[in-house]
Amino acid sequence: MTNDLFLAQFQQWSAELRQVAAQHPGTGACTLATAMQLWVWTLNHLRRATDADGAKLYHGNRQGVTFPLADALCWLLAARCFIADVLELDAKGPSNPALADALPGLLSFYADLCHVQCARAAGEVGRICAELVFGYNRHPAWTPEAASACFGAEDLDALEGLIPGLAGSARACSDVAEAGEAHPAKAGPCARFAGLEPFVRLRVKLDGCLTGARLAKDRAAEALTKVMIPEALDYPV
Repeated sequence: MTNDLFLAQFQQWSAELRQVAAQHPGTGACTLATAMQLWVWTLNHLRRATDADGAKLYHGNRQGVTFPLADALCWLLAARCFIADVLELDAKGPSNPALADALPGLLSFYADLCHVQCARAAGEVGRICAELVFGYNRHPAWTPEAASACFGAEDLDALEGLIPGLAGSARACSDVAEAGEAHPAKAGPCARFAGLEPFVRLRVKLDGCLTGARLAKDRAAEALTKVMIPEALDYPV
């Protein structure tokens, strides 16, 4: 996965999928390209990151990292091959007399299946990458150090005169220690994502790229109810 030639080829495939998406938006190629972008970011991050104990994340003996990342890659490559097959059918199908009449409907059906598969692959890749990127950081607990990082209610109230509305908004979205309380009533301080903002943006973009996937699934399901089996003398009753 870390071979420079492979990664260059992988990036080229991602760029090609963007072009496919422009001409065949119903295939889910855009979704797949974004998932590939997320995978590459995750790989690069894991190669330089360490876990909560300072141990290197990406190396040959740490199969809890390398194996899931390889699983995610397989989802991506399989979906890309599916799209490539449909494009091949689109290009060469008209020259096949047996497909001539049914080709438009067949292409539409397979494009919807591609979209469904790309959405499924993107979901798996997003889940795996998120677990690897965030999962090796220790979740903060209510230690004295963590509690000291919370805003005090008296601090917010003092600033309310300078910035009206600050106290209410900060209580809604931050860790605020109210007077007489040790800490907010939840499991622990909110986890911080310093340095991981690009991953968060990519993950949000990937979720948005799932637009239309369920419509494609509904269309494919409806098409399956209308499949016609050609009459054949040897077809079993």
